[in-house]
Amino acid sequence: MESSPRICVIIPVYNHGLTVQAIVREAKAQLQVIAVDDGSTDRTASILAAETGISVVTLPRNQGKAAALLAGFERARELGYSHSITIDADGQHSTGALGQFADNCRRHPEAMIIGVRDLKAAGAPFGRRFSNALSNFWFRFETDVYLKDTQCGYRVYPLAGIGPLRIKSSRYAFELEILVKAAWAGLPLVAQPVETDYAAPTSRLSHFHPLLDFVEVSCVHARLATQASCLPARWRRLFGRRPVNKTHE
Repeated sequence: MESSPRICVIIPVYNHGLTVQAIVREAKAQLQVIAVDDGSTDRTASILAAETGISVVTLPRNQGKAAALLAGFERARELGYSHSITIDADGQHSTGALGQFADNCRRHPEAMIIGVRDLKAAGAPFGRRFSNALSNFWFRFETDVYLKDTQCGYRVYPLAGIGPLRIKSSRYAFELEILVKAAWAGLPLVAQPVETDYAAPTSRLSHFHPLLDFVEVSCVHARLATQASCLPARWRRLFGRRPVNKTHE
């Protein structure tokens, strides 16, 4: 019989001193929390240092969300966790959904669980809705998989499944590329509806840059779409994975 997944929560944090304490406390009441301070310059570091019962990873300088997530994944593996739920620290994601993500993870331990938002109902800016719709279109072109939201950071990552994936992108584009490479590798993708609130004052604390990140995501889609057009599915699976280092006794 397979053992039950060991699940933790990873919270990447960058200058979220106004919101991080509440997010961490709500999350740690449900699951073990790993907070990754991505070089914050506000009072985030002191808030996390004072919080008991959590694991904190501190990056010496701001390196972007990709670096924060990778550092969180590494700490999760060191602590013996098999799956990580990622949730943003800006208050847009409700910690009330953590239990639903964990339950879905236990039902589908081999899968990535992808948060799906209703951006229009949540009051998201038009630019964010347009960017997400365009990303959804290209994701389906690249993978032949339909998802209504390919840019939500609220997810469950199976650490063993994503470990071999070869990801080149940084910042927010990392979350897009790992989703595409997971689909190419044959990992199941399971949608999980989530609520988000763009009308809340804390929503302005998001570090998503509408122009810069849109350009970066578009460049990643151009690269992935070219690979999807030129490489057969079998080669895409190999191309999207890192080589395995074999050891000899």
